[in-house]
Amino acid sequence: MNTEGAAYPVVLRLTGRRCVVIGGGKVARRKVAGLLAAGARVQVIAPHFHPELQSLPGIKLTCRSFLPDDLAGAFLVFAATNDRLVNAAVAAAARQQGVLVNVADDPEESDFHLPAILQRGDLLLAISSGGGSPAFAAQLRDQLATKLGPEWELFCAVAAALRQKRLTGGEASAYNRAVINDLFAADLPRLLSRQDEMAINHLLTQVTGIEMTLADLGINFGKGTT
Repeated sequence: MNTEGAAYPVVLRLTGRRCVVIGGGKVARRKVAGLLAAGARVQVIAPHFHPELQSLPGIKLTCRSFLPDDLAGAFLVFAATNDRLVNAAVAAAARQQGVLVNVADDPEESDFHLPAILQRGDLLLAISSGGGSPAFAAQLRDQLATKLGPEWELFCAVAAALRQKRLTGGEASAYNRAVINDLFAADLPRLLSRQDEMAINHLLTQVTGIEMTLADLGINFGKGTT
């Protein structure tokens, strides 16, 4: 059990940010794939590269050993080699330069861990074991995936559209929560999975107190938001 304090979960926006991966194997390949999906500018540094890394578009490959100056200007760094001494050197250089680091072979040396991700549109569930057992987090993620179908993506879209277009902010947050609670209580996911638009529109009108339809929220079945 971690006695140094609880982890602080965040969702980072990496679009256009420089992220550095030290290592050229399969572990590095997985890190790079996630960074590219998030829109990061990725540089990979290693003496050798796995063929799958070489085939990835949009990354900068630097074929040599790690140097501390490689981290200058980086937003995140991943130490993903199979050499404990190299990974430790990357972690030390990152801390010296104030760059957050993830160390593949030493969770305790890492500033952050990557959770197992389940995504349904804008709905993002992150499951972490604190770096202790990524396999456990992935298994739990897979279990939840069988229970959270595409209707939850639509529920998230409905909630976001209500907040943006109809609900209020500031001191009215209790009202906002009450509306979402009522949608949960009425089992909106079930109605969405059945695409029962008439029942959904009736429910929206009922819980908001004004005439409301999915079309008013810019949501169409099969297309998400418009």
